[in-house]
Amino acid sequence: MPNNKERVPVVILYNYYKTWTPQERDDADKLTQAMVDGLRTLGHRVEVAEFWKDVRPAVRKYKPDQWIIFNWCEGIEDEIGGDARICAELDSLGYTYTGNAPYTLKLSVEKGRVKKMLQRWAIPTPGGREFKRADDVTAEVWDESWFPAIIKPVSQHCSVAVTRDAVVHSMDQLRERVAYVIDTVKEPALAEKFVAGREINVGIWGNGRPRVLPLREIDFSAIKNPLHQMVTWDSKWVPDSPEWNSMPVITQPEVSKTLRERVEDIALRTYRAFDCRDYARVDLRIDADEQPYVVDVNPNPDITPDGGFAGACYAAGYTYGEAISNIISMAVARRNRRQALFNTLEKRREVRVREASPVAVPA
Repeated sequence: MPNNKERVPVVILYNYYKTWTPQERDDADKLTQAMVDGLRTLGHRVEVAEFWKDVRPAVRKYKPDQWIIFNWCEGIEDEIGGDARICAELDSLGYTYTGNAPYTLKLSVEKGRVKKMLQRWAIPTPGGREFKRADDVTAEVWDESWFPAIIKPVSQHCSVAVTRDAVVHSMDQLRERVAYVIDTVKEPALAEKFVAGREINVGIWGNGRPRVLPLREIDFSAIKNPLHQMVTWDSKWVPDSPEWNSMPVITQPEVSKTLRERVEDIALRTYRAFDCRDYARVDLRIDADEQPYVVDVNPNPDITPDGGFAGACYAAGYTYGEAISNIISMAVARRNRRQALFNTLEKRREVRVREASPVAVPA
């Protein structure tokens, strides 16, 4: 739990989209107020700062050595990787903020690079590769053992273009679906082996010795076809679709001791490989042999009160305010370590200056 004696002043920094409907804006305001209320209940001084694309005016009045920024920027309108840019700007301004650094955020957006990173660190991930053109889909570069395969845009989240048609079974279907993604989403496609089985989300937080939060599983029991057991765009965003509300979350999944150890070990290795800090989520698919495969690394997961990460915190015994305050305490510790290092280096510099100064010789 956060240290009750240290309640730093916090700026909740979030961005808005000009395309939001009035209802979406109202929902965003309510979510922000829930965070404000949770932190104030614990004794934090809290202010909010919102922006569209330019973060500097929003934070200008807050002194970096006095305020911690809770970074709630999940993306910038019409800008892929915009959250990484915002963090880079906060770094340049000298602010300490919660969550991951620009490098990790930018890396996670590019699914092709994510897969290469996982392979480099020998972390289990489904076989596959990125395609920039449909013509690049050839037998020379594609392993037939990767069928059935699922095709996704390389830099989109929230299950963009992920439908039941995204799972393919032949070279012709693969080439056709890659072309569809490139033509409709206007970016390259990632094709990878579809792992039929369970899907488990792992929330992790902490620095130095990060800790795995209670596991959460997507309940596919209502979806009979194993090749349809995946979280699609419709299941998340289309209320009148057959997939809407058909995949609830299992908050206490039944897993064997062996599987739990495998999942937690792989998730922690992934967290470290991507140099994550404060908090992140790792999504895994589990095959029939209980072999986990990492399919997504999210260093900027949904942190709303009814989101998956918060749900894992509740299962670990935290209230919403306590969970947010705990993340803030991680940023505070990081700032304190940086300040301590600066003080040590400054003292060493002063010693060197004194030792290098000429000694006065009596006349």
